[in-house]
Amino acid sequence: MLWLEPLAFKIVFGAYAGAVILYLIDFVADKPVTNRWATKLAWVGLLGNTVALGARIAATGRLPLANLYEYGLCFAWGIMLGYLLLQLKVKIRGLGVFTTLTSFLVIVLISLLPRETGALMPALRSKWLTYHVLTAIVAYSAFTLSFAAAVLYLIASGNSPLFTGLRRRLPDQEVLDRVIYQAVVIGLPFQTLLIVTGAIWAQYAWGAYWSWDPKETWSLITWLVYAAYLHARFVLGWRGRPAAYLAVAGFIVVIFTLFGVSFLMGGKHSYV
Repeated sequence: MLWLEPLAFKIVFGAYAGAVILYLIDFVADKPVTNRWATKLAWVGLLGNTVALGARIAATGRLPLANLYEYGLCFAWGIMLGYLLLQLKVKIRGLGVFTTLTSFLVIVLISLLPRETGALMPALRSKWLTYHVLTAIVAYSAFTLSFAAAVLYLIASGNSPLFTGLRRRLPDQEVLDRVIYQAVVIGLPFQTLLIVTGAIWAQYAWGAYWSWDPKETWSLITWLVYAAYLHARFVLGWRGRPAAYLAVAGFIVVIFTLFGVSFLMGGKHSYV
């Protein structure tokens, strides 16, 4: 079945790239017909993403969680699934630009990585790894949606003449603010579970629940940033642009936690 993965990957690459372009055309030039085609391409890309993951599972007999390539494939799938499910419930114009762009950039990055399908190293042979990575996919996909909504909020609430036309086509600012908040409310509990399951896995794998490994440390920093967002919202009454900036900052930390740590800092979690 592994022969199917390269073909599915090419479909994912092309469909996500096409969706980004069409969503961007609709966002900038107000062409609703391109939005409909972009959504169709996004669904095609998600299907290809699912087939690529399924082919790897069938070939290896395990979940695709062994290296950064496999995790990136899962992460792109989770972002696109979350966005398309949200669009079925409430259509938010412009959201597709930033969510599909994030998925596409993840696919571009992992296309440069090795795609080995060998046996898992001993440290990865644990059910807790499965729980750990699955909670990460949900958490970081939710944080991606909060980031996309935050960028839209900053555009909608700004006063730059460059975005005058865009602002007229964006949803109400309260809607965007609510999406940011709801995405964080979903993501933070899963980020908590990510840390807890990771600690249990670390105990089984290395004999210690916490060792201040770079990935552990940055996962905790990610948790603190989004916890600060909720604290600022409920205790300090933050709404609007300050909260949106904090959501953007949180996503920058997410990206560094996922990829920056692996490439720049190494540690026990570096399975590139």
